[in-house]
Amino acid sequence: MSQSAAFKIRYWGATGTFSDPLLPHEVTGKIVDAIGRLIEKNQLQDLRSGPGLESAIQALVERELPFHMRSTYGGNTTCLEVETAGELFIFDCGSGFRELGIDLESRWRAQGETARREAHVMLTHSHMDHTFATPFFLPYYNPANVFTMWGPQGVIDSLEAVLNPKSAMSHIYFPPTYDEMKALNDFRPIAAGSDFVLGNTRITTYALNHPGGSMAYRLETAGHSLVFATDHEQLQVPDEGLVAFARGCDLLYTEGQYTQAEYEGRAGIGGGNGFSRRGWGHSPIESCVATALAAGVARLHVGHRDPCRSDAQIAEMDVYLQKLLQEGESNLGRAGGCQALIPHEGLELHIG
Repeated sequence: MSQSAAFKIRYWGATGTFSDPLLPHEVTGKIVDAIGRLIEKNQLQDLRSGPGLESAIQALVERELPFHMRSTYGGNTTCLEVETAGELFIFDCGSGFRELGIDLESRWRAQGETARREAHVMLTHSHMDHTFATPFFLPYYNPANVFTMWGPQGVIDSLEAVLNPKSAMSHIYFPPTYDEMKALNDFRPIAAGSDFVLGNTRITTYALNHPGGSMAYRLETAGHSLVFATDHEQLQVPDEGLVAFARGCDLLYTEGQYTQAEYEGRAGIGGGNGFSRRGWGHSPIESCVATALAAGVARLHVGHRDPCRSDAQIAEMDVYLQKLLQEGESNLGRAGGCQALIPHEGLELHIG
């Protein structure tokens, strides 16, 4: 694949805690709501069967329906693909990692002998929603591929416990083990505060506040930078440590699983009961905005959305995100300096 941007980014999973696929009745509900909306807007009367009908419907749906009604934010847990001029990075192995694997193997097969079948898998922490797709990643089983796994020692050890064929827990959780994953044989433990270079990309790391620990990554190449900082409970607002680590970056991906009211237990999520979520290792969206503005980042992506939220509720959360950003920039006497959104699966963007 040709590479002109400093970073090419694609989301394969941005749901937190647990996978949340659309249920049959939810799909039906979307169809019913979409047809009803188009009828209310008198948008169906000009459609006729025959050549071009499908493209006409596609254009109509994209023009007249909001994203959450015509599509979905997705239900796979965390996985982010980042391509630079010389390297391919994959952040976390949530259930979206499986989807990436299917696509990646197809891409490499299509490229034939020109494919560079190498990638770096960067792990943040050992919680299952960020690691459990590891044995379901198709390219690991192709000996023509080469993958290097990076992460805290504890994360690598936790995967060894269930995937090393010599482990007492081998085959208990997953039938496959590392001896079958011929493309994965290089494991690189790294500590928070590490600073190293891969190809033309400088990588630095930072310890986050999360039960069991989590680690953020900052990538810098060709004069641009991005920060991946998921699963972090901000105990001060703005978070001074994350502000310093993310200062001036082109993109800060962090997580805001709750609103402040949900975090404190004054409100429930998705119609559920309210109870305190302090100490769970996740942040309110209000803290994310304050930290991003203090760091002067160009883009803020708020992921790790709570699986209890529907697509419509996520869309409402995005509206709230824009309101917080506008108010925050107004209080600081600046406007338009930062763009923010809640990413959906399949979202792609180029930086630089």
